[in-house]
Amino acid sequence: MTIRTRRALTVLAALALVVLSACGAPQAPPIKPVVGYVALGDSFTAVAGTGPFTDSGCLRSDADYPALVAAKLGYKNYDNVSCGGATSSDLTSTQFPSNGHGANPPQLEALTKDTKLVTLGMGLNNLGLSYYLLYACLPVNGKTPVTCKKYLHQPDTAVTAAIAKMGAMVRTNLKAIRQAAPKARVVLVGYPRLLPDGTDCASQVPLPPAALDRIRTTLVDVNTTLRDVAKRSGADYIDMYAASEGHDVCSADPWVDGQTNLPGQALAFHPYKAYHVAVADKIAALVGKKK
Repeated sequence: MTIRTRRALTVLAALALVVLSACGAPQAPPIKPVVGYVALGDSFTAVAGTGPFTDSGCLRSDADYPALVAAKLGYKNYDNVSCGGATSSDLTSTQFPSNGHGANPPQLEALTKDTKLVTLGMGLNNLGLSYYLLYACLPVNGKTPVTCKKYLHQPDTAVTAAIAKMGAMVRTNLKAIRQAAPKARVVLVGYPRLLPDGTDCASQVPLPPAALDRIRTTLVDVNTTLRDVAKRSGADYIDMYAASEGHDVCSADPWVDGQTNLPGQALAFHPYKAYHVAVADKIAALVGKKK
């Protein structure tokens, strides 16, 4: 074989490799960066103020506490898959937000065996708890909905049973998180208070006295249940109910909005950005600097 022939064969071989590559020949998959921190949860994790939102379906904001925690702890690669309206079942099922924008994959899919930190804010949407607490008795065109009477006729034992079921669902979530991310530190975040003790503000939360009383007792019971679930599951717990004392809807420095959307500040019955700052501070203080 002449030198000229060998050169020609070499050129042809090189061209063949180029053609095979262009035609989709098997290639090694790109290396996915390790996501050290993953945030799971509902709107009290995702929604901060009134935007801008990085995900229009989930109303996920880059000013929510997952983003702040990642910055505080130095996680350059983190994944926030929380979504407004999420329930415990949305950790394992695709969620289709009620506003019709897109779909949120099962939240647990964001976890890997190398995940180092997981935060979870979940439970209040389970079994429709948040709907009954906040919307079942909310006036429509000045009239109390029929749903309110039916809701308030439910005995306290029915609410207690629903909270117990909610807790069992979150406990299942924590078990699944541990299986998907065995090395991770897991932090369960509780819910803030909505109302002050003993006083009301009808302009912000125009509900009948019985509904207001149920909000108070239910939020205490929900957070007590979540604290117990975290302890039994080996997870840390952030008590935002205690932390939000003096920051209720009726206060001069609220962390949660009342019944009306406030442009540039908060969505109705959702957190102000100040709430997310407070949660992030709590988590950062608990977890400490990332190694």
